[in-house]
Amino acid sequence: MMLLDLICFDCIMEQVKNGAPESNIGEPIMTPFEQVNNTGVYEVNCSKGHKSKTVIDNIDFEILYEYGLNAIADGYFREAVSTLTASMERYYEFFIKSILKSSSNEFDKIDKIWKNVSNQSERQLGAYIFLYSQAFGEEPLLLNTNKEVPFRNSVIHKGYIPNRQETIAFADTVMQLIETSLLNLKNKFPEATIETFLNYGYKKTAERNFGKLEKDTGVEQHYACVNIMTTIDVVHGREINDGDGRQGNAEKRIQNILDRRNPRALTLVKDNPGK
Repeated sequence: MMLLDLICFDCIMEQVKNGAPESNIGEPIMTPFEQVNNTGVYEVNCSKGHKSKTVIDNIDFEILYEYGLNAIADGYFREAVSTLTASMERYYEFFIKSILKSSSNEFDKIDKIWKNVSNQSERQLGAYIFLYSQAFGEEPLLLNTNKEVPFRNSVIHKGYIPNRQETIAFADTVMQLIETSLLNLKNKFPEATIETFLNYGYKKTAERNFGKLEKDTGVEQHYACVNIMTTIDVVHGREINDGDGRQGNAEKRIQNILDRRNPRALTLVKDNPGK
């Protein structure tokens, strides 16, 4: 089961009111855990009895890939293949919208364009192949039509239950496919990539919904925001730092996920606590 380590807005505000981190190092704050959902907004119940809201600063394909790794860790291999496939398809959507944004299209127009193919995965794949080839002068990495495609179809459409080794191999392929493309996208179209992430990420959606709620009720909405450090990461990619703890293939990432399921705490500190 995938659990997100979040933050408690009320615990943080208590320490800020007490002067942390400006005047002192705060006391450790236990990290609350919540099951992943589809909205990116979490009702947090911390060990002190606080009830607050936390929004994750991520986008769907990042969370879906991590969800797939968690499914492998828990032995749900068929569900893992389905989720990893969904992550890949939602990345295609992100890539297409990022390329359209790089051509100065407004997001309202991009949404109208996408609506024409939103329920047709084959057309989305075709758009991805053509746009990638045009942008980078070569075909993108894709699932092998003689290996991964029949495997995926057997699992999703024919009820085949894969073993762990098969699922790990599929996770590695999807990871390579997305990361190779994403790195190229970020290097050539950095502004459009980040703008697309910000517009379609969970945080922006939550802000829109909270704004509507404030307008309807007249009650100001308070919430914390946290970035979940996922394997595939648009803004804080593991390629930035060779010492990043998220390095490695799917097998290593699964072990890291299992290690991180133990309770943890965070502490508010100055940039340089010694000063």
